[in-house]
Amino acid sequence: MCTVTYFPLKDKIILTSNRDEKPHRSAQEIHTENGVFYPKDAAKKGTWFIVSESGNVIILLNGAFENHKKEAEYRKSRGLIVLDLIFKKNLFTTLQDIDLQNIEPFTLVIFQQNKLAEFRWNGSEKHFTELDNNRSYIWSSATLYDENARGKRVQIFQNFLQKENISEETVWSFHHQKTNDLENGITIKRQNTIQTISTTQVIISDEIILKHQDRLNTHSKPEKILLKNEFKTSLS
Repeated sequence: MCTVTYFPLKDKIILTSNRDEKPHRSAQEIHTENGVFYPKDAAKKGTWFIVSESGNVIILLNGAFENHKKEAEYRKSRGLIVLDLIFKKNLFTTLQDIDLQNIEPFTLVIFQQNKLAEFRWNGSEKHFTELDNNRSYIWSSATLYDENARGKRVQIFQNFLQKENISEETVWSFHHQKTNDLENGITIKRQNTIQTISTTQVIISDEIILKHQDRLNTHSKPEKILLKNEFKTSLS
């Protein structure tokens, strides 16, 4: 996994993720517990996209900067770490202190208290970057997309920014676009069975809308959950 985008609009922010995985890892619906909402990994029970009632968001991508050599066993699933992190009052401090030894490399996109940040763990070192929350961004999983493929995807993203009127609908369509490039396009279906199995989106303004679609079921409609934004988290 995956492809993640961030778009700041005048009165809202939009975070969207395509999950590129094996079909048996799919999540058909949004799981709810203790004030957080997320699609649950069918195999490992963690998540790659989680939202709290206060408008905090964590999105997981596999890998850090480049593809890595996979170890035979790791101490804990990265998706379970995401479930632990969402309950922390200050994610940024927690990530500085957390022990990640024997955890597979990963990237987190974090939105908390109107701050946008990127955290990468490469297996030996932590890399934390606070980002400009008034800019748009795209991330592609380092385990699935090499430097050349990531560069091409950035170009597709830039073309979208220049040509489209950005809204939650056009962003949703961007994540559903299909091209002849089934290996490295925004929607993929590789011969080794890795494919785009779902799309998840959160829209944060005076209210929070979480939307999730199982893309393995061609007849499924996106599931939507409307949340009250406890702290009115938005860029306005």
